[in-house]
Amino acid sequence: MSSLLDRVLQHTGNLVNRIGPLNGAPYDPALPSHPPTGGWGVAHYGIMVPDLPAPVNFFDVISLFGTAKRIRAYSVPSLVRTTPEDSAWLLLGSAVSRDNFRPYSIADDCTVTEDASDIRIGDVLRIRRDHEITVHARPDGLTADLVLRPTEHISHFAHLPGVYDHWSRLCEYEGTFTPDGGEPITSSGLCTWEYARGRTDVPLPIRFFTYQILNISDRVQVLMTELLGPAGIPFQRMVFVRDLDRGTATYTRGFVNTVHRRLPTHTTPDGAAMELPAEFTWSVNDDDGRELITVHGVARDDFAYGMAAGFAGSYDYTGRYLGTEIAGGGYIEWIDR
Repeated sequence: MSSLLDRVLQHTGNLVNRIGPLNGAPYDPALPSHPPTGGWGVAHYGIMVPDLPAPVNFFDVISLFGTAKRIRAYSVPSLVRTTPEDSAWLLLGSAVSRDNFRPYSIADDCTVTEDASDIRIGDVLRIRRDHEITVHARPDGLTADLVLRPTEHISHFAHLPGVYDHWSRLCEYEGTFTPDGGEPITSSGLCTWEYARGRTDVPLPIRFFTYQILNISDRVQVLMTELLGPAGIPFQRMVFVRDLDRGTATYTRGFVNTVHRRLPTHTTPDGAAMELPAEFTWSVNDDDGRELITVHGVARDDFAYGMAAGFAGSYDYTGRYLGTEIAGGGYIEWIDR
């Protein structure tokens, strides 16, 4: 019965979230990536790099311009410094820069060109986009310099016409990460470049959110998303596979995400108690009902606050992908409001 209910809810969600025709198609240069403008009051730019060498473990840029006033999982009204419309939020997260989430004034502290080809937030982040994306980040505890080469492979998480869009583009990167007082760490591989835009006056009753990224190899990246509403009603349970050789695909059949053990309660800056996962398992089947991927994760407990109203961190994993044993480090975002 539960699998039937999940299929019904998934079908209902697909009628609203029209990502089906978009996923599987190559990146379209005409996709919008503008900062807040007109009725679009919120814009998000993000970079996620999983499985970096210790002590960095992972690196992310999670920036938000404007305030998602009516999306509970993404909104922290008490942390608005000036006005909701003037607020920018930034996390430059890693295992060595866990306490650097900051609010900014867009007018006083930020510069974003109309096409978002040049983004600056305070003196801690500069992103310039042309054929490549160059990133310089200087949060407390870390200096990071990256060059991203975007590919044609793109995954669409949300397309609610006129309301909300969110997509992730697969990139190859080269970067240097230097912990304060430590030696530079050079790394290369697969990462993501992400964009979202939304209207601030439309409520989306999201209560729980997780997003996870694994680089299965230097050619294959797997993304997992789960969004739940009140009473655990599923809005999205989906796995995205991006393969530089075979293209992109999405899977929902037999989706399972189970937490076996939790970390001690973390408290957010606005006073919300949140239990983060310590050990967990997630899996999904292919379109024929066979196991596509199963992941067993153990959190490294390096969560950094500032992923919207939640946390971002990393974990060690083992499992199977297409019948082959896999192991490595994963990236995880977690909000439970």
